[in-house]
Amino acid sequence: MNRDRIGIGLAICLCVALIGCGDLPNITEKQGDMIAEYAGGVLLRYSGKYDLRLVKNDLDEDGIEDSVNGAASGAAAATEEPTATPEPSPDTADATAKPSGVSEEPQPTEEPTVSLNDLFGISGLDFKYESSEFANGYPDSSDSVEITPEEGQVLYVVKFQIKNTGSKSKKVDLTSRALHYELDVGGEKFMPTISLLPNGGLNYLMTTIKPGQTEEAVLIFNLDKSKKGNKGNALTITEDDKTAKINL
Repeated sequence: MNRDRIGIGLAICLCVALIGCGDLPNITEKQGDMIAEYAGGVLLRYSGKYDLRLVKNDLDEDGIEDSVNGAASGAAAATEEPTATPEPSPDTADATAKPSGVSEEPQPTEEPTVSLNDLFGISGLDFKYESSEFANGYPDSSDSVEITPEEGQVLYVVKFQIKNTGSKSKKVDLTSRALHYELDVGGEKFMPTISLLPNGGLNYLMTTIKPGQTEEAVLIFNLDKSKKGNKGNALTITEDDKTAKINL
């Protein structure tokens, strides 16, 4: 091999340089043996058959690839493959994680409800729901003008009792209030009519109640006759951020 020949030539040159011609000082026999031993070691290190040679060939003299050098060169040339990140198992996955791209539906919220007394907020007066009924006219007494439904309709009357719990007469005027009344009958919404009652009805109540006395105030709705007898109705009264709901 060319490299072995070059190595041997270098070793010979070294020996000549050390012990050949020139004005070098005389050396002892022991020093000469050391030089010879060193030169022999150099020759062996550049030999293709020597395990501790300084220069190794990719191929041995017999043309077979050196397993150590080939493996080392192959490892150096190979690119390192990325390590796959293991996917989390169902046991370790976050149970609360939401699938990406899936929007969360808003949860329905219920309006906070208050009592009738908290809603009306009149000191010394106690408001209570009394009853509700379908009727062909209201009132049925002769001391007031009777309210009757239009053709094909029926009245739905919701009655309340208002008691003066104080020691003095109480003036009541709800005409300036921003109260909103809504009746739910089978999913349909209805507003009360304007009543011709002496006290104006609950939606237009204007009266004076003496101490310890109770006065009736009503809401009257005009409904289609097909609604007559319907059950599970509900009345909602709201003002600003307060809501009172009554199941009738």
